[in-house]
Amino acid sequence: MQLTRLTDYGLRVLMFVGRQHGRICTRPEIARYHGVSQEHLRKVVHKLAILGYLNTSRGRNGGIVLGRDPAEIRIGDVVVALEADLSIVDCQALGCVLRHGCSLKSALNEARRAFIAALNEVTLADLLSDPGMRRQFRKIRIANGR
Repeated sequence: MQLTRLTDYGLRVLMFVGRQHGRICTRPEIARYHGVSQEHLRKVVHKLAILGYLNTSRGRNGGIVLGRDPAEIRIGDVVVALEADLSIVDCQALGCVLRHGCSLKSALNEARRAFIAALNEVTLADLLSDPGMRRQFRKIRIANGR
């Protein structure tokens, strides 16, 4: 299973904003840091705000902060909220003659549930406190002259 760009960027935004410890961030700042389009981030930030993961404000002093404590943000929940379809195989679209009562589909659905359950064992706080992740954030910040 491969996650969509929306989910990838969503997780990156949450990690970036979470590393700021309450400092207000801006979309252009996040886009520069990750080397991604501001337009993509606009959609991602909007969706995360609707879901309550981010708080956003407009205006001169506006920006983005986490909407929840990082320890309350389970990664599996974020993935489920951002992904439009978590099906491993779309039996209907493929026109599979076995799609009614197929044991393979059941096994794949169980694998998907296990995948999300494993991701839900990890919170944003876990990701942010990981020493390797902290080193990586420092390296990127230094490379970008910040």
